[in-house]
Amino acid sequence: MRIVRMNGGLGNQVFQYIFARFLEESPGSQVIIDDSHFFLFEDKIKKNKEDKPQDNLSGTHNGYELEYVFPYATKPNLLSRYFDRDVWEYMVAVMKESSVPEVSIAQQILDNGLEDQIAIFEATPQHISDAYNGEKHFTPGNRFNSDLRKIDGNIYFYGYWINPGYLKACGETFLRDLTFRPITDARNKQYEKAILNSASVGVHIRRGDFVTLKWDIPNSYYNDQLGKIKSRIPNATFFIFCDNIEWCKANAHELGIPPDSAVFVEGNFDYLNNYIDMQLMAMCDILVVGVSSFSYLASLLSRKKGFQAIQVRGPSLEDVGIG
Repeated sequence: MRIVRMNGGLGNQVFQYIFARFLEESPGSQVIIDDSHFFLFEDKIKKNKEDKPQDNLSGTHNGYELEYVFPYATKPNLLSRYFDRDVWEYMVAVMKESSVPEVSIAQQILDNGLEDQIAIFEATPQHISDAYNGEKHFTPGNRFNSDLRKIDGNIYFYGYWINPGYLKACGETFLRDLTFRPITDARNKQYEKAILNSASVGVHIRRGDFVTLKWDIPNSYYNDQLGKIKSRIPNATFFIFCDNIEWCKANAHELGIPPDSAVFVEGNFDYLNNYIDMQLMAMCDILVVGVSSFSYLASLLSRKKGFQAIQVRGPSLEDVGIG
């Protein structure tokens, strides 16, 4: 049995789903996704859904989204569906009382029957890996490691696994799985039409919790990149995606956003359509990828002929790993 922990926003969830599918390619492998993270923060997630905020300044995610956003994806085996309801509720209660809840479920599984379970941690803070008292091993952050699916036994995988190698390992299967549901609302249909009928440049600017963590990218870097694109493609239209679009408008000059050829993509913070920003980014001809798994995934899911992704400088995806 292999258990893959899932957490965070849509970008993280998809990369962890891809990694789980990668593990399933190993003969006789049973792979289960530990979705306990979404139960740990269920009150905050519920509040976010009820409030339907017009921005994402709090950094609160929308809970488990994968099956809603990608209806054609193979339905994963979730740990919450594996146990009887009363047993799962007890495990969640124990997790919520734990001093290190991130590994509580893995520890509970180890302590209550799966005594030979090994944990493999990818780029994990030490206080989290230290809280797991079973056998454990470590692997570098977000690097493709084909040997991981060759390891025998019961394994709990804790990481983000943000690497295109896992996507490419199974060819077109994942691209079929990760097909967005069609856009139907009028506002986003207009954005879609504008992107497909222009020399479109998507620009993802991650704010929210990244500002607090000091992982945000300097305005000057965007200014430099957008200036180079504008000089190379004079008729480019820049589509700006951000979790704080009002900040982008207020700082447009410093960011180098051309006032006469910019479209600020707004309104997709309701939990039902948050993912559409990723879908629209994947339609652009060029995408300036923020240091975020959200736009990085959009660049990998693009089907656009001649598509170009530009990775901005800043903390590496290995350091960040947050959707």
